[in-house]
Amino acid sequence: MSSEVQNLIDAHQLKADVAFNATDLDAMWASQAALYVRYGVLAARAEHQSNAFKNRLAIVEAELGKEARDELPKSGVKVTEGTVTEYVQSHDRRLKAFSDYNRSILVFNLSKTALEALRQRRDMIVQASKHHLEQAVMRGDFKGGAVPAARAEERKAMLEGLERQSKREQTMEESEG
Repeated sequence: MSSEVQNLIDAHQLKADVAFNATDLDAMWASQAALYVRYGVLAARAEHQSNAFKNRLAIVEAELGKEARDELPKSGVKVTEGTVTEYVQSHDRRLKAFSDYNRSILVFNLSKTALEALRQRRDMIVQASKHHLEQAVMRGDFKGGAVPAARAEERKAMLEGLERQSKREQTMEESEG
């Protein structure tokens, strides 16, 4: 493991990767799984890095605790748990290890946010795809094997369903307001 915290997430690349384009749903679908895998791997690496820096912090604290118990008596300081704790907590090595651990947690949390953004992107793709299909059926563009009369019936049923849904939503808004 590197001695420095690696920033595994490029914010500009993430922004480009989670961008949504409703006019090219096929490309969105085609890229979704690969992006999720990529950021899932980064999240696993970030978690591993965070755990490693947590372990490093514990090791540094243990080493400094031993050092305090060995060195404090030589300088005439009485060794108590309080003096050992003070020595460990204020030591530069511990402060750096603690700072590294906190930065590694930040990177891990950013990687989890990236995965959540991709989940939301997937949900938007699903909704946009449904909307696109509904619009195609309503226009009669969808050639899903139905004969024109059947398409007209489907279109009529869909319009009626949308009207019912709109009325339900309107009723709910009125009852909430």
